[in-house]
Amino acid sequence: MTITAPGNPFSAFAVGRRPGSALAEMVQYLGPGLTDHRGLIDLPALTVLFDDIGGLPFSHSGPRPSMQARLSMSMLGRPAVEAVLEATAEVVMSDDDYGVTSVLIRTSEGAVCTGTARSVRVGRDLVAGGDHMQIPEPTAPTGAPLPSYDPAVAGRELVERIAAADAPIGALAELLGGSLEVADVVTFRVRTGPWMGNIMGTMHGGVIGAAVAQGLSFAAQAVTVPGVGYQLADFTVDFLRSPAVDGRTVEVRTSVIKTGRRIGVFVAEMYDGDALLAHATAEALFLPA
Repeated sequence: MTITAPGNPFSAFAVGRRPGSALAEMVQYLGPGLTDHRGLIDLPALTVLFDDIGGLPFSHSGPRPSMQARLSMSMLGRPAVEAVLEATAEVVMSDDDYGVTSVLIRTSEGAVCTGTARSVRVGRDLVAGGDHMQIPEPTAPTGAPLPSYDPAVAGRELVERIAAADAPIGALAELLGGSLEVADVVTFRVRTGPWMGNIMGTMHGGVIGAAVAQGLSFAAQAVTVPGVGYQLADFTVDFLRSPAVDGRTVEVRTSVIKTGRRIGVFVAEMYDGDALLAHATAEALFLPA
């Protein structure tokens, strides 16, 4: 499938704000174009919404621009493929240099994700001018064929098929320009593009989060046995450096810390060559497929 590059992270992930909404209120229209290789919505689809709602209230409250330093997300359920997400945020700690914001994301049926975002004020100038707080209501994503997923296939075999292009990598991974390498560890590579940029001209934190979380998702898939599925339940990412979005390829290198019958613990690091960009940990819940 060929993916046409979107204009920015908000249009790509269908994130925006309804007319008349408060600054700390945003929406996201999910759809097949944000599903993974199983045809499901998982945590990586929510990171742009979480990152942006988590940073806006603090950024808007002070005289200098701010950037996210860390996101911590906990999934409370799995949203339906075409669910509408409503996100709210509240600054719970703030001073001249740092802030912490609590985030809650809900559907019409209840809460699906909660967590915190830690921000830091920076001295660099913005690349994009204008009032970046005023983002429009999103357009619902267009439909995309969902992958054919056989839960009877062992996870390692499935990710090897994906790496060999014998099974679909999923719409979200395609959006990210993603590819897989499976050896002793699972490596997820992302080809950057201008649409991934933030107002400072480097990769948007939510896109970094999506790429790292997607790599961790494939790592979790790789350890499942036939008949067992998974969901990323908890995810924490530290942003160390944001890459340029000039077509270079960055890679997410994953490793398994420990797996049990019900929970697996994984870590990942994103690199641009030898430069470490982000460090993340995740827990996956193993569930009946």
